[in-house]
Amino acid sequence: MPDSQKIKKHLLIIILLFVFVVGAIGGVFFARAPVLIITDSSFNLLYGPERLRQRQLRISLSLFRRVIPVIVSEHAGPDLVAIAAEEAFRVPRAVLFPFRYLEGARQYKENNPDVEVLIMGGRNPIPPELTSPNTIYIRTNTAMDLYRAGLSAAFFAGENNILVFDDGVFPAEYRESLGEMLESRGFLGELLFRNIHAHVPSYADIGSVILAGPASRFLEQNLDIPVILFSWVDPVFTPRSVKLIFDDSPWALAVAALRSCDFGEIFFPSVPVALSDRIDERRNFRKLQGIIKENFERN
Repeated sequence: MPDSQKIKKHLLIIILLFVFVVGAIGGVFFARAPVLIITDSSFNLLYGPERLRQRQLRISLSLFRRVIPVIVSEHAGPDLVAIAAEEAFRVPRAVLFPFRYLEGARQYKENNPDVEVLIMGGRNPIPPELTSPNTIYIRTNTAMDLYRAGLSAAFFAGENNILVFDDGVFPAEYRESLGEMLESRGFLGELLFRNIHAHVPSYADIGSVILAGPASRFLEQNLDIPVILFSWVDPVFTPRSVKLIFDDSPWALAVAALRSCDFGEIFFPSVPVALSDRIDERRNFRKLQGIIKENFERN
C-alpha cells in the first residue's frame, strides 16, 4: 500500500476514534439526570442573560450534567412552581429553589420525596418546620463574607477609613471580630458601620466602602472611592468604582451546594468576583485574588 494511502487510513482511524470518544462522552453527559434551577425573568434581567449563560455552562461542566433553568412567574403560587419543576424533568438529579419559592419547594418535595431539594436561603435563617429528609438548606456564610470584604476594603483604603453600609446585616460580634482582625493586620484607619440612609457629612477620609444593603442611593453619587458590593446584579450595571462583587445567588453557590454530602442547614460563603478591568495594576489584582481566597472559621 502506498504511503499516502496508509497516511489517509491512519487519519481516518484517528478521526473515527475521536468521533466515537466525543459521541460516547456526549451520550453519557445527556444520559445523566439534569439539575433544575428555579428562576424568574426579573432575576434573569438583574443577573444578566450572558452572565447567566456563562454560569449555566460552568455548572454543567463542573458537574458533568445538564443544568436546566426553570422560569416561573414572580407571582406564581406554590402549586404552579412545583408543577413547573415537575414538568421540566421527571426525575432530576436535584432541584434548587430560591428562598422566595420556599412554599413551592415544600410542595414539590411532598410530591417527589425521592428527589434531592436544595433551598437557597441566602441570609435567611432556616425555617424551624423545614425538617424533610433529603432536603438541603443553603445559607450564606456571613462571617467569612465580611472578613474577606473587610480585608479587601483595607487593601483599597490604605491608611484611610472603611465605611460599611450594611443595614444590620452583620451581627455585632462579626463587626468586632473584623475590627480586631484588621488591627492585627496593621490597618491604621477606622472601621465605620452605618445605616444606608445615614447622613455622611464628608467622604474625604474614606478610603473604601462596603455596600451590603440597598446600594442605589450611594452609587448614584458617583464618588471616586473603591466600592465592594454585595449583590446579584450584573457588574455591567454598576459604576467603575465597584471593584469587587460578592455573589451568593443560587447560580453562584450551586456547584458547592450540589457537591455537599450533608443534609439540613449548610453554610457557604459568597463567590467574590474581582473586576480586573477596574483594577489598575496587575499585581494589585493578584493581591486581591489572594485576599478573597482566604478562609476563616465562622463564628
